[in-house]
Amino acid sequence: MMNQAEKALPSWLLVTAENAVVTLSCPSETNGVKVDKVTLRSPTLRDERAADRASQGDAEQRELMLFAGLAEVGLKDLESLKLLDYHRLQEGYSRLVPQFTDPTLLPAWLSVTADNVLVTLSCPTEVKSVQVDTLSLRSPTVREVRAADRAANGNAEQRELTLFAELTGADLADLEGLKLVDYYRLQAGYFRLVHDDGI
Repeated sequence: MMNQAEKALPSWLLVTAENAVVTLSCPSETNGVKVDKVTLRSPTLRDERAADRASQGDAEQRELMLFAGLAEVGLKDLESLKLLDYHRLQEGYSRLVPQFTDPTLLPAWLSVTADNVLVTLSCPTEVKSVQVDTLSLRSPTVREVRAADRAANGNAEQRELTLFAELTGADLADLEGLKLVDYYRLQAGYFRLVHDDGI
């Protein structure tokens, strides 16, 4: 069975590691100009966290705010899109940020040993002022997990970020600047480190 990443791209969608270009079914106005295409840049973890905070728990508003930021258009412009074209944006986004649903499969971008995982990034990023195309995540100790728990004060997202920063040697700001797809790759790698046989 084909997964999302393997499905053929529709003719109205062009996807790279950096962005998704969506051709609209009919021209629409964005930023005062009629356009027939909308480009969503690949989101970073920082983009997602900002939309989470600004939407205050409203999932629909969160998605609208995230898409508006990624496309650099106003919320009203997105709300004026035909629903078909908004669904096209959602599809473009889902191709930029694929979900890794089968933890038992070892993807080509992940190398696993007992001590660490090596994650190949979808595109190079800056870590500690150096461009890298891979990140190594070492296997955590109980002490490190407990320290991240204490530092995060009950915030599960912050706990994970703090722990990943410790295990990769990256700064929190570097991790927040990762493309969301690459942060998901780190999460998938971490899962492999802490579960037997990926189960």
